[in-house]
Amino acid sequence: MKGIGNLAQRSIKWRFKNPVTIIMTMIQPLMWLLLFANLFNANDPNFMSFILAGILVMAILFSSGMSGIANYSLKESGSYYRVMISPISRKSIIIAHIVDAVVLSGIQIAVLLLISFMFGTRIQSGLLGLFSIIILLLVMVAFVSTISYLLSSAIPDENGFIAIINTFTLPLFFLSTALVQKESLSKLFQVLVSINPFTYVINSLRNLITESAIDWQLYGLSILVMLILAILCIGITSKKIETVE
Repeated sequence: MKGIGNLAQRSIKWRFKNPVTIIMTMIQPLMWLLLFANLFNANDPNFMSFILAGILVMAILFSSGMSGIANYSLKESGSYYRVMISPISRKSIIIAHIVDAVVLSGIQIAVLLLISFMFGTRIQSGLLGLFSIIILLLVMVAFVSTISYLLSSAIPDENGFIAIINTFTLPLFFLSTALVQKESLSKLFQVLVSINPFTYVINSLRNLITESAIDWQLYGLSILVMLILAILCIGITSKKIETVE
């Protein structure tokens, strides 16, 4: 636990010394939240509540997806490789990275929720729903940030890493129920949306935000999907970085 704490503290300290990594990943989700809320508010005053679930997922895709970029700075300083040859377990290194991503994503989620509350959005499922939202988002952060760490370990060039993250982030967002209900899409897109794991997260978040009755079956499914993916990615990533010298 001490090793995880030290590594997480180092990453978080680097993060706040480079606040641009926090600001840049926050701009797009924030713009989307405000832009779509204002565009469609006249037709549907509850539209911000509807899209908030998708915007929260977008924020994590950007922030946790980009969390691995810190490794390129650490590689230049040599500290990345010093950690890799240390006796600390590889899973501890990944968990420390996840903690850093939780802090980064947590700041953005808090800002998005605060702004949406200022516009009248409320969590209809109450404190239990808010707690459930936080747990689901934490599991998603674990999955996305581990993928980011894996990519930053495998891709030698920082520009290549950024290109790959940007290539997949928006398609994953659009090929989900972030902006529209699945039933309003064509059958081809319904299939694509159904195989997107983030669709289940968005649907569950939307239920927690807009409904007083929690759909525990949907919530359990979304948690299970993210948890399985996170565990698989942690296992794959720990084996991958074992070869780093």
